[in-house]
Amino acid sequence: MPPAAAPALFATLGTNLKSEGPALVKRIKGLVVFDVDGQQWTLDLREGEGSLAEGAPSEKADLTLTMSDANFAQLVMGKLNPQQAFLLRKLKINGSMAMALKLQPILDAAAPKAKM
Repeated sequence: MPPAAAPALFATLGTNLKSEGPALVKRIKGLVVFDVDGQQWTLDLREGEGSLAEGAPSEKADLTLTMSDANFAQLVMGKLNPQQAFLLRKLKINGSMAMALKLQPILDAAAPKAKM
């Protein structure tokens, strides 16, 4: 089994929050939980530059996204469209559908910048 891509992609997202966080906070204004192969990361985009932590949130998330590590990597790398992933049942969404539709900037912020 290949090593999980999610931890490295979330590390990139955490780093990019310093520059892109304020814009994401302004756009999303919520608590997003990523459940990737049973491992959770909580992205808090409610104030400041936002924050990212490994593990479940202490409060109810506005949006929970459940997917496999491979599908998360494909979403971040732009090889899988979030809407397609949802329709193909590769991505499960719980919570705010309006917030889920604003997912792309978060995925873009998690992508390594070398591909640009």
